[in-house]
Amino acid sequence: MDKWLIKIPTNKSATPSQPSCSASNPTSSKTEKRKYDESYLQYGFTCSSHNNEEQPVCLICKEVLAAESMKPSKLQRHLNTKHATLSKKPIEYFERLLQTSNKEKNTLEKYVTLNDKYLLASYEVSYLIAKTKKPFTIGEQLLLPAAIRMSEIVHGKQYAAEISKIPLSNDTVSKRISDISNDHFQQLLMRFKDSSKFAIQLDESTDISKIAQLLLFVRYIYEGSILEDILFCRPLEGHTRGKDIYKKVNEFFEKEGLNWKNCVGVCTDGAAAMTGQDLGFTAFVKAGNVHITFTHCMIHREALVVKKIAPELNTVFFDAVKIINFIKSRALNSRLFKNLCIDMDSDYTSLLLHAEVRWLSRGRSLKRLLTLKDEVLIFLTEQNSNLTDYFHDNLWLLKLC
Repeated sequence: MDKWLIKIPTNKSATPSQPSCSASNPTSSKTEKRKYDESYLQYGFTCSSHNNEEQPVCLICKEVLAAESMKPSKLQRHLNTKHATLSKKPIEYFERLLQTSNKEKNTLEKYVTLNDKYLLASYEVSYLIAKTKKPFTIGEQLLLPAAIRMSEIVHGKQYAAEISKIPLSNDTVSKRISDISNDHFQQLLMRFKDSSKFAIQLDESTDISKIAQLLLFVRYIYEGSILEDILFCRPLEGHTRGKDIYKKVNEFFEKEGLNWKNCVGVCTDGAAAMTGQDLGFTAFVKAGNVHITFTHCMIHREALVVKKIAPELNTVFFDAVKIINFIKSRALNSRLFKNLCIDMDSDYTSLLLHAEVRWLSRGRSLKRLLTLKDEVLIFLTEQNSNLTDYFHDNLWLLKLC
């Protein structure tokens, strides 16, 4: 019966299913983290830390090896293979290399890495330059020298030296403003995407350089409030047809992950490229979004109404334009009127011209004339102009108001 018995192996022997403790465990060897030893400097290696893990760095070629290479044999192999001519150098040679490397690193960090306060000050000043629409060069040409001078007078040269470290060069200010603009745009997109519903308003116009610009406004809900922002202003290359405008807007929506299904309203002017029945912008939007409501811009409606204004009001308007042109169209009259306004300590020193293409300025020009009516009356009286009769007519002044 003994031959049928299964003998249990003793602890001294190891079966294949029970490996002995002396066998190497590949998993444990991979997770083992090797530490840098100062003796490795004789092989020309220092160390750097990456993700809380030390890695050997060659002082000669600056190559960073894997953490698993933190072994004398592998470091020696690298030295003999790639730097055979230096393999017999004493450790003092590599110590000098280490000192030189540390000096270069400290020097680079000193000139490249900015203090957080200097960086913040640079962004704040650049933001103010952008808000006041001043040229980028004003930072290094005026603001920084003025700040340094004021610090010298008030606090001394030590503080002035600190102020001079704030980077405000032309290129730096340009980059800072670009960063701020991108950050504002990303914040707007984040709020915009959080809104379940939104409405857009767009208009196409040609700028002074004869480039067609498409301006898109958006109205959306954020934290229970209705907000309005400019979503983008982008040029239209080539034609300005309805399909070109729709393509520009649709490409922006697709790129930024916006959905037409969340759009509840579109407001445009009455141009054919916008409201054309078959080829207008609204026609392309309606093709796949029947739920959207389309409206006409109220400001454009007001401009259209003014063109058909009551005859008595229209007459007053043309009389006001005649008075403004009498003063503004002549250089001498403009200078004399300006001096008169300065002598009378007026709020303004000039009138505003009315231009038909700039119909949004119609109200501003009339308002300025009404504000300076006393100065205008005195000036017209000195010029012996019969236009003074309008200012003695109370009904005319009432209609002007």
